[in-house]
Amino acid sequence: MRQFVVSTVVLSAFAASSAFAADLPIRNAPPVVKAPPPMVAVANWSGFYVGGHIGYGWAETEITDFAIQTATQKFNSEGFLGGVQAGWNDQFGRVVLGVELDFSFADIKGDRRTTSASSNATWIATATTRLGYTWDCFMIYGKLGTAWAQFDYDNISQGGSSETRTGWTIGAGIEWALAGPWTAKAEYNYIDLFAPLGGGVSSNLDIDQRISVVKVGLNYRFGTPYGYGGPPYGYRGPPPYRYGAPPRYGYGAPPYGYGGPRY
Repeated sequence: MRQFVVSTVVLSAFAASSAFAADLPIRNAPPVVKAPPPMVAVANWSGFYVGGHIGYGWAETEITDFAIQTATQKFNSEGFLGGVQAGWNDQFGRVVLGVELDFSFADIKGDRRTTSASSNATWIATATTRLGYTWDCFMIYGKLGTAWAQFDYDNISQGGSSETRTGWTIGAGIEWALAGPWTAKAEYNYIDLFAPLGGGVSSNLDIDQRISVVKVGLNYRFGTPYGYGGPPYGYRGPPPYRYGAPPRYGYGAPPYGYGGPRY
């Protein structure tokens, strides 16, 4: 009799607990939140910059004197240069379009020993447009524009003389973003100075100067050195979410682990 009573009580309790459990609301499983994509630092090349450079140049000078009908004199020059540059970039995706002005003090000189004729480029200036392509923290670019240079001559037209010449320039280079707003660059320029500004040294002389220059330099960029870059966000997601996490989901907020919702 006692066993019958105990069994009846146990069965009744089990039935009651089952009915109570059936009345409880069913809670859906927490949604799965994927880990945010890796954060990628991507340089932002847009904005104004200034910097300095040093380099080495070599030149070829051709001089023809129509008055005395001498053969064209040719001689080579070489020397160091250094100066400053400033420019502006505007970035469109991976493409960068910009303008740049640079000025270099130079000492690129040479002479023709048989006639003692000599030439010395004392400064060089260029105004160019730049077109670049970027990946990660690097940019390769080409440049095209106008060039000017000041030359001192000796024994070319009745002793010493000087003139400023103009022409065109083309070049290419690579630039890479360093820490913060700093960038470093290396580039090559070809300069063809075919015409004098003003009357020139003499109307009887035809002078053609061609200069090649290699330069290395540093630039300081004003503005944001890095963009959001990483897909779909960079260092930060759009506010008020950090690292791109949606609301109420975190990296392990209790009582759930990575990305679990709070209930």
